[in-house]
Amino acid sequence: MDDEDLYGGYNDDDSPFNTDNLTYDSQFQQAVAKTSAGRRPPPTSMRGLQTTGFNKQPVQIGKPGVPGTAMRRGTASGTGGRPMTAVVGAGFNSSKNMVAGIDPSSSITITLEPKIETEEEKIKNLEKNVSQLAEESCFAAEDNDKLAAMEKAKEAYKKERLILKQREEKNLTDQANTELTGFILLNVACQYANANNFAESLNIYNILTKNKIFQLTGRLKTNIGNIYYEQKQYLKAIKMYRMALDQIPITNQELKLQIHRNIALSFVKMGQFADAATNYEIIFKDRPDLKTGFNLLLCYYALGDRNRMKQCFLELLKIPMKIPDDDDYQAHPTDQQANLVLEVTRDDKLRRYERKKKRQIDHCIVTAVKLIAPAIESDFATGYEFCIEQVKLSEYKDLAHDLDIQKAIVYLKAKNFNMAIETLKDFEKRDVKVASSAATNLSFLYFLENDFQNAHKYADLSLKADKYNPAALTNKGNCFFAEKEYERAKHYYEDALKIDASCVEALYNLGLAYGKIGLYEQALDQFFKLHAMQRSNTQIYAKIAEINSKKSDYDQAENWYMQALRAHPKDSELLKCIGNIYDEQGDRSQAFQYYHDAYRFDPSNLQTIEWLGTYYIDSQYPEKAVEYFEKAALGRPHQVKWHLMVASCYRKSGNYAAALEKYKQIHYRFPENTECIKFLVRICSDLGYTQEAQDYATKLKKAEKMIEVKQARISSSDKRKSIIKGRKSIFEDQDVPLLQHQESKESVTRMSSSRGGSGKKNIDLNTDDTTILENRDEEAQNVQHQDFLGHVPRPQTSKVRKNPNPVTTFDVDAADLLPD
Repeated sequence: MDDEDLYGGYNDDDSPFNTDNLTYDSQFQQAVAKTSAGRRPPPTSMRGLQTTGFNKQPVQIGKPGVPGTAMRRGTASGTGGRPMTAVVGAGFNSSKNMVAGIDPSSSITITLEPKIETEEEKIKNLEKNVSQLAEESCFAAEDNDKLAAMEKAKEAYKKERLILKQREEKNLTDQANTELTGFILLNVACQYANANNFAESLNIYNILTKNKIFQLTGRLKTNIGNIYYEQKQYLKAIKMYRMALDQIPITNQELKLQIHRNIALSFVKMGQFADAATNYEIIFKDRPDLKTGFNLLLCYYALGDRNRMKQCFLELLKIPMKIPDDDDYQAHPTDQQANLVLEVTRDDKLRRYERKKKRQIDHCIVTAVKLIAPAIESDFATGYEFCIEQVKLSEYKDLAHDLDIQKAIVYLKAKNFNMAIETLKDFEKRDVKVASSAATNLSFLYFLENDFQNAHKYADLSLKADKYNPAALTNKGNCFFAEKEYERAKHYYEDALKIDASCVEALYNLGLAYGKIGLYEQALDQFFKLHAMQRSNTQIYAKIAEINSKKSDYDQAENWYMQALRAHPKDSELLKCIGNIYDEQGDRSQAFQYYHDAYRFDPSNLQTIEWLGTYYIDSQYPEKAVEYFEKAALGRPHQVKWHLMVASCYRKSGNYAAALEKYKQIHYRFPENTECIKFLVRICSDLGYTQEAQDYATKLKKAEKMIEVKQARISSSDKRKSIIKGRKSIFEDQDVPLLQHQESKESVTRMSSSRGGSGKKNIDLNTDDTTILENRDEEAQNVQHQDFLGHVPRPQTSKVRKNPNPVTTFDVDAADLLPD
């Protein structure tokens, strides 16, 4: 059986892409002859030569009926006639310097005539440059470079004016580009508005709206309304917005809703909440969203309409969240490919945007609850319970636990600590996450009350429920920091940052702990990280400056204090710190300038007053120092220190009469102060008041003896208590180790209570020892006399009879209490 030809029959029909027989196709040749290719004459240098181009008649070379070399296979067959070559026949040569049919050695030259641009083309090119310049102005405005945007907009406006003049000169005004003119004017108006040059912007907008050639006047009216809104001319703004609503077609519904929102904001600024609520209702009915619903709720709250507040809150909870849950990003147990995709998408830009949107939605709902809860019912608790129940029935049910915690925080702000603690303790029986959050808040609550024992307890409970809770770790570190265990506090802060590197509380407190330990470089590293996260927080500036000041790097300290001072130029503490830096460097004149500015903004600061008074005393101007110390004495009348300094200034300025009078007043109010009595003895002796000097000398001796007796009684009382405690320890039936454990526990309890007690007084480390002693003397004046020796009788005297009436205070003459 013969083999079949598998490809037979494929070439029986002519393919439409086969060009071998087109030369012999008469219809095709007639069609080509009617085109420009068929009518094209041959070049002048090639006249008389036959070409292969299509002419009116088909060109045949060689024998009739035999195709040329370009149309058949091979050229070696001697069928008669010269074989035709496509290159030579077309007038081309393989040489680079050859032009078809032209000898390069001949004297003939070819010149190309330049293309001549018409006036219209020149103007079109200029318009392109102007349009590009205007676009650059828009990009600069987008980058918030207002100066560059304004310069480019003005330059584009000037060039566009020149183009219009050229058209008028060339009588080409009919072809003017009105769209470019409108774009240039609109851009200039926008840049003027961005630069707060509202007058020029309004002039250009008026030109655009009055010219009927320019379209979209409704949008222009909206921009004019925005300018009036910025100028706080809200009535004119509302008028323009309403005119824009009339001119914008109904098809552009989104823009109309935006204008309604602007009208509502204008009414809110004017305090017309009913009209604002009407516009918000229009928006909320057509396009409900959380922002509009929350603003509508605020308007109802301002109007005091309880029913509408409830209804609006319920409608607010019906708005869908449209954000995927965290469960959608959980790892798949078997699908590894899906897990790889999740690793990529778990923290991409879209996921970060979703988290941000989720936080905004949660904040909106929680704020709405805190706002209306006290207003929709007769009391806060009932209204809050209503809101929480409605949230639990809605899509936002995950916020119910947060709202319960917020309820405890509201009680805390109202200083209702019992209700706050009771509310938070209810979370201990709930799920782990909620219990951890509640324990964290309880720990912080007890920390604010200086109850560090319970603060430690609930911080440990929170960590037990969730050991990766950065807030609980921070609270635990805060407790150790307050107990001055900075190393342990540092450990917890570092653990919190390992879990959440963006925990600003832990980062800030870690910097403080490093500063307390003396690791200033590490402290600066923490504050620099915090500064990168919160650029506008001037408190961080002050802390960085403080650390540099402790390192004696005064230049850096001054630099950071100055940056903080630019944000708060009237902060007296910053001015005082800068003055202290100059004082440390020995530049007291510059330091005086900053301390004086600090005094102007805060004239009641005792440290500033003391420094200024001391400065005038050192400068030999005690009469000026009197002014400052008198204000200090007026602010702290129970502190003898300031009264003594006033009297000292009188004495140093030579005004002994005023000094004597002041010392007498001090002695009358503080009769036990020996320093005052010493100065009275000295001044009276200098002025020749011998009798008074002797009297004050006698009082001085009695006062000194009284202080000695008081100290002796205190020391003897302490010895007696120690003896009694030792006797009790001998007759105790309990074991010694147990007793030591109880005593140590009691001492810890006493330390905790002393830290948290309101009676503890902070001692300023900047004050000297004399100040502390004077304060103790002052406190001793208000303490009633107690017999520290218990039943031990008072020593008998031979000359003075025992007073039948017991003396209970130090207000009487000290001679009645002391033996002669």
